[in-house]
Amino acid sequence: MKRNLLLISLVTGMVIGCNSGSSSNNNVAPVASVQYSTLHGYNDESGSTLVTGIRGVNGSSYVYISGVYSGTTNSGLLYVGPISTTGGTWHLLNYPSSAGVTVTSTSLYGPNNGNTSGTVQIVGNYTTAESAGSAIGLLYQGAVDGSGAWSTLLPPSPDNSSVINTIAHSTMGGLVVGNYDTRLATGKAFIYDITNNSYINLVKPGAVSITAYGIWYNGGTSYTIAGGYSDANARGITTGYLVDWDSATNTTSHWTSFNYLNEPANSIVSHFEGITTDGNGGYNLAADVALASGVAGAAFVNVPRNADGTFGTASWTNIAYPGANVISANTVYQNNILGVYVPQGSTSVYPYLATLP
Repeated sequence: MKRNLLLISLVTGMVIGCNSGSSSNNNVAPVASVQYSTLHGYNDESGSTLVTGIRGVNGSSYVYISGVYSGTTNSGLLYVGPISTTGGTWHLLNYPSSAGVTVTSTSLYGPNNGNTSGTVQIVGNYTTAESAGSAIGLLYQGAVDGSGAWSTLLPPSPDNSSVINTIAHSTMGGLVVGNYDTRLATGKAFIYDITNNSYINLVKPGAVSITAYGIWYNGGTSYTIAGGYSDANARGITTGYLVDWDSATNTTSHWTSFNYLNEPANSIVSHFEGITTDGNGGYNLAADVALASGVAGAAFVNVPRNADGTFGTASWTNIAYPGANVISANTVYQNNILGVYVPQGSTSVYPYLATLP
């Protein structure tokens, strides 16, 4: 499914970039210890920069932040600098048109360190005049100014039907994870091996639709993937999940489901948007949530590792930007959540940083 379709069907109201939220009187309750700030967007234009992904720059205190510049058409963004976005540089990156291919928009979602110092790998999607609005997956590798190599990601359909709306969400350790559709109602997830140029479908038994939004490289052949899925018998549309992936055997293990505040009866949306290490063998995650009561919003989630390798019980911390009418959590780095919000009485979208103690 398209990146923003996941929550459109659940949470009425404004949909922001790749996620959605709800009105101020139905937001999740704020937590006093969380510190918030509005980030500086591209050209400091209000309402134009949607932040989507983050990764630390190797050997530096700087970060890479990916995003989308919402102008006449969408353009990809890459920021390099301090996480506060003060003193760093935004770069505008667009998938290049070619003979017979007229690119109309570019969206970037997941940055990572490249194979050589000072280079990056970024994934996302683009659209063309010829694709009738259907998203096409992309991988960029090279200098931060966009002058490197652009390639198309197009996973094969398992049933030979047409593939539509391919979106690559995250990359690390030589793998890319993302989603595609063969029908709008049921999304499929894929894992792409950059070196081998090969695709594998990520399949959860019993799920009718699945997303893969984040990947973390644990070392060796071990990876952990985060996202959400729909169960044929589930009350709601999606449940968050974590799963381990072994790239040597192409097998999954430790499938574990997660619901907001660990209360599945009350949750209709619990979706993981991004993943990072917590430095102690577990993971920090960005989540978007919606409850049957109408409450919706964002959360920071910590999931520890048990001694037997399974995932432990999640701890949830609400993210509620002061004065926001709508908020989403799009990505996570260390103890920081980055996303977008809409202030009360406004239709402009602003990027934010939320830092937990």
